[in-house]
Amino acid sequence: MMDWIASLPLGWAILFFWCLATARATVTFSLGRGIAAGVEHTSLRRFMSGPVYLRAMRFIDRWGPWAIPFCFLTVGIQTAVIGTAGVTRMRWRRFLPAMLLGTLIWGVIYGTVGMAVVWAVITAALASPVALAALILALAGVVILILWSTGGLARLRASRAQRRAGQSPRIQPDTTSDAGR
Repeated sequence: MMDWIASLPLGWAILFFWCLATARATVTFSLGRGIAAGVEHTSLRRFMSGPVYLRAMRFIDRWGPWAIPFCFLTVGIQTAVIGTAGVTRMRWRRFLPAMLLGTLIWGVIYGTVGMAVVWAVITAALASPVALAALILALAGVVILILWSTGGLARLRASRAQRRAGQSPRIQPDTTSDAGR
């Protein structure tokens, strides 16, 4: 499969990956919006009109246009970011320009050096069990580092301790106000 992509002129390769990412992001966003619309017809609709959800909607609508292009520079969170933008009903007029910019970035990266790097890592990992183990350990280390630096590990421990004590983990109420923004 890689041979025909590698044989494309640079512009066509970038266009191919841009179209691929645009289709994927649009479908993911639309599925998120569809899920949100479907939930409104269930008993979960009360969560969709609650203060936490409404705040999340405002946050995503305001900051999502920044998060979406940057999520294309990462591996593994594009679907989560774009799906969340859909579920929280980010406006199309804010989503589309951000998504088109992000997919262009993604297309350039994958159309130039990205696929070569992906295939090199896969080939090395499959050729050597030691390389595969090192790759898995490196990825686990990155996840642990992210959880540690964001306080995620502390929240996991606190939640686990609350469950052991017979309490349900509680979400702290948000006392900040969006007034004046």
